[in-house]
Amino acid sequence: MGKQAARALKGLFRWETMLLAVLVLMCAVFDRRDAARQAAGLSKKDVFNLAVVVKGLRPYMLYGFMTLGVMLILAMGDIDISVGASAALSVAVMGVVYQSATVSGLRAESALALALLSCLATGGLCGAANGFLVTRFKELFAMIITLATQLFYRGIAYLLLGGKTLTFKNDVTFDSLKRLYDTVQIGGVSVPVMLIALMAAAAVYAVWIHGTPGGRRIFALGTNAKATFYSGVRTDRVKFGLFTLCGLTSAATGVFFVGATSSSIRADAMMGYEMYAIAAAVLGGFSTSGGKGSVIGVALSLVIFGVMKIGLGTLYGFVDSMVNLSVGVILIISTLLPNLISGAGEAIRLNRRRARANVSYQA
Repeated sequence: MGKQAARALKGLFRWETMLLAVLVLMCAVFDRRDAARQAAGLSKKDVFNLAVVVKGLRPYMLYGFMTLGVMLILAMGDIDISVGASAALSVAVMGVVYQSATVSGLRAESALALALLSCLATGGLCGAANGFLVTRFKELFAMIITLATQLFYRGIAYLLLGGKTLTFKNDVTFDSLKRLYDTVQIGGVSVPVMLIALMAAAAVYAVWIHGTPGGRRIFALGTNAKATFYSGVRTDRVKFGLFTLCGLTSAATGVFFVGATSSSIRADAMMGYEMYAIAAAVLGGFSTSGGKGSVIGVALSLVIFGVMKIGLGTLYGFVDSMVNLSVGVILIISTLLPNLISGAGEAIRLNRRRARANVSYQA
């Protein structure tokens, strides 16, 4: 009975359970604030019913695909801060290729397909370049390498666009990307297309990294890279593949971003998205030390960020800078809390061992 209670208590304090509790508490606080506004004679915002929340999460899902890529890099004990620049370069290539293809007389539908393929290929190449540099120059930290490539990719994007903004608002074919930012009716709720795509991708990632040998190799690499290598895993190949996949997910983020911004492309697009992607992954349980993390935790962290921004912006009137400050505070707490819990648990175990040793000595 005691062991069953201990297991139940351990399950209760899983990181995902704590994130869910934070989300519920946050919604309760915001809903109470909304009721207080109405009692004071102000208009009720009613932002925390299911339909409004689901639809309102749409802007905050934009960096969701990027987060899925970043969490894999964190799981193996590295970090990639070039994902925002990779996404910007990918969409810059997409815009330039589409423009050139239509000018040369290619059908608009074929030009768009070619542009999308070019976008994904560019993202994959950016990720592959990162993977090559990280595995080739092991004496350098991945953060230093991806910081350099971040500046490099963003610079190429500026060169391609010449500091201008590409717009295709009057182009019906290219403007069809806006459908990615639409919603569909499911059970009377307007569900963003982007959210459906992200949930499907997250489900695939969850099955892969939590239920297959390939996924276990990723966590093993983050736990002990040397032991994983000597166990027969080609660690460099795994790293190269994951960085390439991270670049592809960044390019996918770029496609959804273009659909959300009325088909306009700028070299400074998605500036700072890498920080939100890393923050969401870390809040979801991943860390740069590698070897741990949960896709469910990442999904919950994305929802927490979205709900927090909706509540603080709509009900409390916070400007974006204050919302970003709140995200930073939550990230610091989520980083420190597991360490504090682990330290407290270790102290309790040490005290128990000492107590048993004293009893044995006295006996």
